Amino acid sequence: MLKKNDTYTLDITSITNLGFGVGRVDGQVVFVQGAVTGDIARVKIIKVSSSFAVGRIEEIIKKSEHRTDGRCPLSTCSVCTYKSVLYSHECEIKENDVREAFVKAGLSEVEIAPLIPSPALTEYRNKAQYPITKIKSGQYSVGFYAPKSHRVCEARKCPLAPTVFSEIIDVLTAFFKRHELSVYDEESGKGLLRHIYLRRGEISGEILLTLVISEDTLPYSDELVAELTTAFPALVGILININKKNTNVILGERFRALYGRDYIFDTLGGNKLKITAPSFYQVNHDAAEILYAKAKELCKLKSDDVLLDLYCGAGSIGLSMAKNVKEIIGIEIIESAVECAIENAKNNGIANAHFYTGDAKNTELLLENAERSLGRKISPTVIVLDPPRAGCDEKLIEFVASKNPERIVYISCNPTTLARDAAAFKKLGYDCGEVTPVDLFPMTGHVESVVCLTRRLDIDMRR
Repeated sequence: MLKKNDTYTLDITSITNLGFGVGRVDGQVVFVQGAVTGDIARVKIIKVSSSFAVGRIEEIIKKSEHRTDGRCPLSTCSVCTYKSVLYSHECEIKENDVREAFVKAGLSEVEIAPLIPSPALTEYRNKAQYPITKIKSGQYSVGFYAPKSHRVCEARKCPLAPTVFSEIIDVLTAFFKRHELSVYDEESGKGLLRHIYLRRGEISGEILLTLVISEDTLPYSDELVAELTTAFPALVGILININKKNTNVILGERFRALYGRDYIFDTLGGNKLKITAPSFYQVNHDAAEILYAKAKELCKLKSDDVLLDLYCGAGSIGLSMAKNVKEIIGIEIIESAVECAIENAKNNGIANAHFYTGDAKNTELLLENAERSLGRKISPTVIVLDPPRAGCDEKLIEFVASKNPERIVYISCNPTTLARDAAAFKKLGYDCGEVTPVDLFPMTGHVESVVCLTRRLDIDMRR
């Protein structure tokens, strides 16, 4: 039986998508943060439960051939899962994670294509949300929450974000210190500063800054605007977002512009897109181009197809396919994103796209509203799904299948919920084609995947 504070020599045989190497002592699993597949390490046990233990590396006796120290210079940050893993091995791990998810969902027959790597491994993130804290020295620390905690790891110079983000943060923290602005405390519910939120257009270079605060106004805001806009001409908008709730949700409902506009432009899928702060937009632009091109290929679009785009965001996926179909109907819960989608269609000369605000879970009702506004029946032949990590609601799956589309193209950032939903669609008459993983998130434990679910010819077309 393992005991806390005991030390063992472990062979690390695998690594989880949370960044824990896996070893065993007398058959009992030990999870070791920072350990890499192939390491041999002296490990101290720091936690023991009935089914597993957690250990800490005391010494690496033999380094794995998959280990590297060159991907991230930040010794203060433990957020990225694969910062010590060679990218080639990271790709193998992620591809296998997708495969295992489908096996566990009872779909072992589904083929998993080789993972498509990200074109860029650093500075690929066009969006970052940084919590702010104050350390004992009185300095402001900006970074990311450590795994399973609200402890902020200093990471303003994160190599995954554009260099300009850290430069903006340096100006902001100097401003915070100069005016001794308070930092929000989750326990007391007091304090002003909560998050720094930055977006940047990969093609346009435009930057949008949002400061999330717990009050209605930001002191000395005119001074800050003058300083930032002088130093960073690419800043097209500076906003405050007011979040007074005691919650771990980053954004509140109210935005107010301190300067410029509340959106940026960027180009993706051949279209110039307007993107607001709360709108969904893939964080890795160049990898998203690959992902959306693969989704379009899987849709096998025809000129008479009617495409239903659920969780459509600012319309980036549907609009990239507009020229190949008769009509697009998009549904998105964030109102400002729908407004952007409508404007994006207009600005790109796309007249066959219609967008509606609402929760995709209520697609049946939303389609009825759309039919009334259009004055005709909507019968989608292709449906695109791009849900959040939780995947699709059971009722939505049943409704989508009830519409009898020929093809359902499902884009997912969570292999587990993708496989679960593919199994649900299988029961309703849709066969799962080859799954293609695409890495939009190098160094992290996340991976995107896309698959086409095809209607079986033997299902009851009347349902």
